[in-house]
Amino acid sequence: MSYFFPTTDSEAATGQLQETYNTLTTMFQMVPKVFVAQSMRPDLLEPIVNYVNRLMVEDHALPRSTKELIAAYVSKLNACAY
Repeated sequence: MSYFFPTTDSEAATGQLQETYNTLTTMFQMVPKVFVAQSMRPDLLEPIVNYVNRLMVEDHALPRSTKELIAAYVSKLNACAY
């Protein structure tokens, strides 16, 4: 069973959601649909985006490219089509 819930795309976003979308655009050159699906709650989306930024985008022990390769490999192992 599927459900429909309203989302806000980047062109219609305002306020806190627009700021979060700007952060995502800086990180990914786009706003991935997985984040748009969470646009009903910008107050919850912002900490998730900050977490993803710190975990996947910022270079710490591993560079971003290595982290993305690991994520792609795990997705392949899990047969994830996304």
